[in-house]
Amino acid sequence: MNEQYKKALQRDRRVKVFGERNTGTRAVMKMLRALEGVSIATPTIPTPDLDMLLARAEETLTDFHLELFRDALEDIRRSRFGAISDWKHAAPQIDDSYAAKSASVLFLVRDPYSWMVSFYRNPYHSRAPKPDTIEGMLRQPWLALERDHVERVLLSPMMLWNAKLRAYRDFANAAPVPSAVLYFEDFVRAPVPALKKALSRFDISADGLAEIEETTKETGMNRATRMAYYQNEDWKKELTPEAVQLINTYVDWDVATSFGYKLRTAEDFT
Repeated sequence: MNEQYKKALQRDRRVKVFGERNTGTRAVMKMLRALEGVSIATPTIPTPDLDMLLARAEETLTDFHLELFRDALEDIRRSRFGAISDWKHAAPQIDDSYAAKSASVLFLVRDPYSWMVSFYRNPYHSRAPKPDTIEGMLRQPWLALERDHVERVLLSPMMLWNAKLRAYRDFANAAPVPSAVLYFEDFVRAPVPALKKALSRFDISADGLAEIEETTKETGMNRATRMAYYQNEDWKKELTPEAVQLINTYVDWDVATSFGYKLRTAEDFT
């Protein structure tokens, strides 16, 4: 295959990224946006009526109350367009919008134990006070956003993990477009090779793919600290036997094992 043909094949390839909170979606999407000939498949359509309402909310509200209105307006905005415009953290829906855009779908997944440690540290979009312990977080019900496309009230935030991975599996089995899975554990240790391998499933060239050196979050670790933290699996130190037992109780192990994740005991984390 000559270079001219490869560039033509690469031109304007669309990738839709889905991943639960704290699975690396920001970093992956930033790397994809910087890759020549690849775009993120999230069509944006003007919504002047919602923009006006948002501006009014920002003029008159602050803090948590403003956040509630922003979320409600974003839920409405996402509901107006095809499934390809779904939120990156949503449980994906299937319609013809993916095929119409010739989009490929990339799912980001993470070990349930590691994910819960990170989610306790950064419980994005929580609508309840943060518990003092990870065990308290596991026992506390979770109020989902409408654009999550899951049950609105869940017994535990661990149910978010179950619902999203179950939806990824269902989508991969039924959708008429190609999909691939990128494991957070692989990505965080070697971002370029891991993402390159996933893109190869779509016949997308990764020439020029580069790692994002800086953190994508204000409170994130720098690269050296992050690499050491995951290489040494330091997150295991934050799991108590009680937390491990609660995770084991709440995880849907049929879903987990289909992605290669196995049930572990407290002794595995000592």
